[in-house]
Amino acid sequence: MKEKLLAHKKGIVIAVVIALIAGTVYYKKSNAPNTDIGSMVSTTPIIKGDIQDSISLRAPLEGTESAEIVSRLHYEVLQLNVKEGDRVKKGQVLAVLDSDTLKKDIKRAEDQLALAKVESSEASSRSAQNVELAKAQLEDKLKDQQTAYEKAVLDRDEVKRKYDNLKTLVEAGVETEESLKEIKNTYESAQQIVDSYTVENGKVVATEADLKSIENSADNSAGSRAKNIAMLQTELNNKRQDLEECQITSPIDGTITRVNIKLGRFADDTDDDKPMFVVENIDQLEMEILISEYDIGKIEIGQTATITADILKDEFVEGIVDRISPTGEEKAGSTERVIPTTVRITGDTKGLIAGINAKAEILIAESKDTLILPLECLQQNPDGTISVLRVNSENKIEVIPVTTGIENDLNVEIFSDMLQEGDNIVVSPTPDLTEGTAVITPEMMQQMNQNNNEEDNTEKDEDTKGNTENNTDENTENNTNDNTDNAETDSVE
Repeated sequence: MKEKLLAHKKGIVIAVVIALIAGTVYYKKSNAPNTDIGSMVSTTPIIKGDIQDSISLRAPLEGTESAEIVSRLHYEVLQLNVKEGDRVKKGQVLAVLDSDTLKKDIKRAEDQLALAKVESSEASSRSAQNVELAKAQLEDKLKDQQTAYEKAVLDRDEVKRKYDNLKTLVEAGVETEESLKEIKNTYESAQQIVDSYTVENGKVVATEADLKSIENSADNSAGSRAKNIAMLQTELNNKRQDLEECQITSPIDGTITRVNIKLGRFADDTDDDKPMFVVENIDQLEMEILISEYDIGKIEIGQTATITADILKDEFVEGIVDRISPTGEEKAGSTERVIPTTVRITGDTKGLIAGINAKAEILIAESKDTLILPLECLQQNPDGTISVLRVNSENKIEVIPVTTGIENDLNVEIFSDMLQEGDNIVVSPTPDLTEGTAVITPEMMQQMNQNNNEEDNTEKDEDTKGNTENNTDENTENNTNDNTDNAETDSVE
């Protein structure tokens, strides 16, 4: 029994030793120094397909025409004729305000204006009469002055004749100088009387004081009365305008999209100070997107656009670039300028509604059935040219010059007579990858590791088979010896 146990233990020890030897062989093989198989690179195949360059921006949808209707009048809303969703025509009455007080004010203003006009007319008539009277009085005055003037001239001339005669007698020594002096004073007094009259061509004329007197006889309040009448007329016109505005009407054809007023409230007391009504022409929708100043050169009126929105789910509608603003504006939080650009929905809106956000993708350029690569594959050369690195069948680099066409955020169109669909191109090439450089891809490395694993597994299977055979032979031998020993023991007994 003791020998049987020892033989069993011996078999176990032999099996462990064989396993250790096999493991050592595998470890040495797996840790053998590798030969240089090339630089590790990632590649992607050239594909053939369609490529587009586009700009995508979001903005709310709006009607092609809209109007916010407000009222400045502090009058109560008596009638509310529409609700949200109602279609209306231009000029249609949407609401009516209480105008009773206003009508009374208008009647009072009309009466005040009429009275002012009558009073002004009467004052003007009186003023005209006063002027005519003043003119008549002046005429009479001038006639009297003319008579007096003519007499004064005669008196002066008579004194002058006497003065001249006396002067002759004084010179002859007949009369004294004293008598001449006396008559000379009389002559000068007569001349002063003649000079006191305002005369033109022998006729006495009105002085400035006379004309001023006539002017003063006119009604100097005529200008004030005219200003008062103008003020009253303006006030009346404003009230009549207010009366017209007591009927709130739609300025356009469209649909009522917002009602922010209620019956019994004042027209200027709306919800959150919003317009009383918002009317939009939503038969056609549009959206205003803000194009960067760096991209606006790519945008032209008439370019097509694809419109998507959550409400459309997987569907879309078509649109076109309808308007481009001639001026830019500041972009919030940036020094960049943006240009407002309007995209109009064409055809069926498919359930789109004003006010929701949508995305417009404007098609800038498109190419079909062309060679396409990711942008990361391009390599900018020092001379400004562009190339790509192709991995050939010998796993070596080939530098291929290319020209580019349409590009978007991810891919680019390439042109080269040396390339074709399916060629493997290096992604994100590095400067150390030059013509003829040996490379290996992760796929190749994975395949090599898989092959090595298969070889290792084959060797393990062979080792396991050999160990099993050896263990079988040894166990058979041990079992035979045990049986012999047992037989001998039984014989002795």
